[in-house]
Amino acid sequence: MKIEIKPYRLKLKHPFRISKGSRLFTDVVYVHLIEGEFSSVGEASLPPYLEETVESVQEFLQGLDLKNHHFDGFDKTRAYIQSFKSGNASAKAAIEMALVSLYVQLKDIGLSDYLNVEDRPIFTSYTLGISAKEEMAAKLDEAMDFKSYKLKLGSSDDFQIIKNFRELSDKPFSVDVNQGWRDFGYAKEVAHQLTELGCLFIEQPFDAQNLELHLRFKEENLVPVFADESIQGLNDFEQRSEAFDGIVVKLMKTAGPLQAIELIEKAKAAGLKTVMGCMAESSVAIRMARVIAPLTDYADLDGAFLIENDPYGLVGSREGEVLLNR
Repeated sequence: MKIEIKPYRLKLKHPFRISKGSRLFTDVVYVHLIEGEFSSVGEASLPPYLEETVESVQEFLQGLDLKNHHFDGFDKTRAYIQSFKSGNASAKAAIEMALVSLYVQLKDIGLSDYLNVEDRPIFTSYTLGISAKEEMAAKLDEAMDFKSYKLKLGSSDDFQIIKNFRELSDKPFSVDVNQGWRDFGYAKEVAHQLTELGCLFIEQPFDAQNLELHLRFKEENLVPVFADESIQGLNDFEQRSEAFDGIVVKLMKTAGPLQAIELIEKAKAAGLKTVMGCMAESSVAIRMARVIAPLTDYADLDGAFLIENDPYGLVGSREGEVLLNR
């Protein structure tokens, strides 16, 4: 099995503003696996808040020794990759999605069948970064076909952002605070407004490590509270799930599709709602997440629709539905 590594920079259509800052691009690393006439691709997305970098992903992938691995021992190969160095979740996600994609080609089986996911139409929310009203109106005009939206909050303008959105759209929405709220009283005031407007859920309102504050907020708030940064994978879930009503599952956090499915199943068994989410990603990672998404309650898989230079075009959208192009 041959491996090829290709760094790439995704260019965002609009400045992406969240409580932690603003950016115009996201670096990714693509990993191609080649076995005879078959080939596949995986993606590691590297937003600034992650500890991984293009260099660390390349180092991880270049350190792998796959020459003695073959697909009759698929589980052994996957276990080797997942145990090769600690951390490196995005790098592991990239190689695992490529590995799974190549395996189903070689075995001539469908990806949904292999992952044991019954397919259904998936509609994604569309993310609106922190914006003034005029900019928000322009973004909504571009994304008018989408059936729901996600508002980024966590700035001093939260009340105005929510007001602007409701004046511009009556569609369903959720909010993502990206750990941006510091004052509990302020958070309660914003949550009261969100409750009146029918917000679906609030994502990661406080610092990821402050479980006590999240639990209190969950108990006192009518809008469901979902974890993103607080729950990265299976180990976090065991220790932190009690503080939340739901979780956002992302391939870059779970180190690949198979652990993502395991985390979704664990959350369901605990009575939590789930979102199949994404980082700023191209259609490579979004395609894999889209296949898994029927297992979840919500989908936030707009990554490929927020960038202007997707090199693969593996997904498209129609009226907010995420479509697999091939």
